[in-house]
Amino acid sequence: MTSIVGLIFIGSVAKNTRPSKPRTRRGTRLVAMFLLAILGMSLWIGYQALDAARSHRRTAEGVLTDYADMAVVEYSRRIEENLGRFNWLLFDDIPRTLRRRAPHPEEMENDLHYAIRDQRCRCEQLREEARLFRVDLESRGVVIAPDTLPTGIPERLSREVVRRAETRPDQRIGVFSLPEGTLLDDPTVVIYKLAGFSDDRGSFAYGLVVAAEAMEELFARWYARGSLLPSSIAGSEPNDSIIQVSVQSSAGFPLFESTLQFPDVAIARDTLTQAFDALVVVAAVRQDAASRLIIGGLPRERIPFLVGLILLTLGLGLAAFLQMRKEHELARLRDDFISSVSHEFRTPLTQIQVFADLLDSGRIETEEKRRWSTGVIKREARRLSHLVSNILHFSPSRQASLHTGVVEPIHLAPAIEEYVDTFLPQAEAQSAEFQTEVDPKLQVLASRPDLHRIVANLLDNALKYGPTGQTIHVRAHGLDGTIRLSVEDQGPGIAREDRRKVFDPYFRLERDTAGRVQGSGIGLALVAEISALLDGQAWVEDGADGGARFVVELPRGLDDVAQAAAREKDG
Repeated sequence: MTSIVGLIFIGSVAKNTRPSKPRTRRGTRLVAMFLLAILGMSLWIGYQALDAARSHRRTAEGVLTDYADMAVVEYSRRIEENLGRFNWLLFDDIPRTLRRRAPHPEEMENDLHYAIRDQRCRCEQLREEARLFRVDLESRGVVIAPDTLPTGIPERLSREVVRRAETRPDQRIGVFSLPEGTLLDDPTVVIYKLAGFSDDRGSFAYGLVVAAEAMEELFARWYARGSLLPSSIAGSEPNDSIIQVSVQSSAGFPLFESTLQFPDVAIARDTLTQAFDALVVVAAVRQDAASRLIIGGLPRERIPFLVGLILLTLGLGLAAFLQMRKEHELARLRDDFISSVSHEFRTPLTQIQVFADLLDSGRIETEEKRRWSTGVIKREARRLSHLVSNILHFSPSRQASLHTGVVEPIHLAPAIEEYVDTFLPQAEAQSAEFQTEVDPKLQVLASRPDLHRIVANLLDNALKYGPTGQTIHVRAHGLDGTIRLSVEDQGPGIAREDRRKVFDPYFRLERDTAGRVQGSGIGLALVAEISALLDGQAWVEDGADGGARFVVELPRGLDDVAQAAAREKDG
C-alpha cells in the first residue's frame, strides 16, 4: 500500500511539475531590475538628503559666522572706546600742568585710580603693579614711580618709548606690548602720551608700564559688560554662554581669553589700529549655542545615517539576490530530483511490467523460468519500495517520521545478514558480492526501522556507484561506548572537498549527474539525519581499494560480556 501511494505521489509530482526556465529567467530579470531601481533611488534620495543637510549646515554656519562678526566688531569697539577713555582720564592733567612745569610721575597716581574707578573695575593687580614714568625725549632721561625696577630696566623702557615716539610722532597717545624678557620677566603692556612745553623747554612721554596679566581684568570687564549680540538674537543669555573671545597682542602673546575653548566653526577676527598696538581680537559662537540662536539649530551630520541607509538597502538587495539564487537552486534541485527519481522508477517499473506481461501471456513455459521471472519482479518491487520509502521519509514532514520504532539493544550480526540478503538479487545482477565482518557479540542501540534504513541506503549506494563484479565489504567493530559500521565499495571514491556535501539533501557529484548513474540525492542525507537522531554521526573516507568507505557511528548496547562485567561491578 505504501508503495502504491508513493508511486501515485511521485507520478503526480512528475506530471504537474515542469521546468519553466524562460519564465524564471524573465522573473529574475524583473526582480533584478526592480532591486537595481530601489538601490538607485535610495542612493539618489540619500544624495539629495546629504546635499540638503550640507546646504542647511553651510547656511547655519554662515549665520553663526555673521553673529561672530557682529560680536568681534562690538568687542573691538568696546576695547578702543574704553581703553581710549582710560588713557584720556590717566593723562588728562598732563598738558595743563606742562604749561608751567614737567610734573613728576607720582602726581599721576590719583588720575590712575580715577581711571580705574571709571571702568567700574577693582583691578587690584593693576593698582598694585602699575609703574608710572616720565621720559625726556631729548635727553632720554627717565623717572619712574615707584622706582623699584631693577637696574637697566628704566633705560630699556626709555629706548622703547623714544623709538616709538620717533617712529610715530603724530600718534600722541599710544599702546604697545613687549614679550617676556624684553622689559620685564613677564609680557608687558606700556601705555603712553606724548606732550611738551609750548616753548623750547622740551617734550616728554608720560605713561605707565605693567605686566600684561594685570590688564586681563579690564578686558574681562569689557567682555562681560552687556551682550555682544543684539538682544533680538541673544535675548538675555550672558556672553560666556554664547560668545567666546580672545585678545592677543601684536607680539603674539594673549592678553585675555574667555574661559571656554573655541570651536571649529563660526570664528571671526578683527585687528585694532596701531594706536592700540594692532591688537588681534577673535570671537567665536559656541557650537552648542546654535540651537538658541538659529531656528532648528546647527544640523547634525547625516553621513552616518545615510551610510547606514545605503548599507541597509545594499543588505536587503543582497539578501533578495541570495534568496533568488537559493530559489533558483531549489528549482534546479527539484527538476534534477524529479528527473533522477523518474529514471530510477522507470527501470524497476519497466522490469516489473515486462515480466508481468510475459507471465500473463504464458510465454514463459518452464517452472524454472517462471521462478526466475517472479524473482526479478520481487527484486525490482523491493527496490521500488526502498525508493518510495526514502522519498516518503524525506517529505516536508520527515522530521516527525524519521525516528520511528523503539530504541533498544539490537544484535548487529544477524541484522546485517538479514539486510544483506535482501540485496543479494540486485548484487547477483551486477556480479557483485558482499563480505561481512561483524562481531556476533556486538549490540547497537537503535530502532530496527532506523537501522534498516541506514544499512539499506549504504548498500544501495555501494551497488549503484561501484563497478560490475566488485566486492562490497560490510564491517562493524566496537569502540568504547560506540559501534562503527562501515560499507566500503570499489568505485571511484569521493574527493575530499565533496565529502561533507554528499550528505546534503539532493546533492549529487557532477560526474554522476553527467553519467548514466541515476540517483535522488536523498539516501545519504537520510543516513546522516537518522544517525544524528540516534546520537551518532556519519562520514566518508578513502577505501582500501581506492573506493569510498561510508562509516556510521552509533551508540553501543551492552553485550553479554559487558553486561556481566556491569553486574559484577554493581554487586
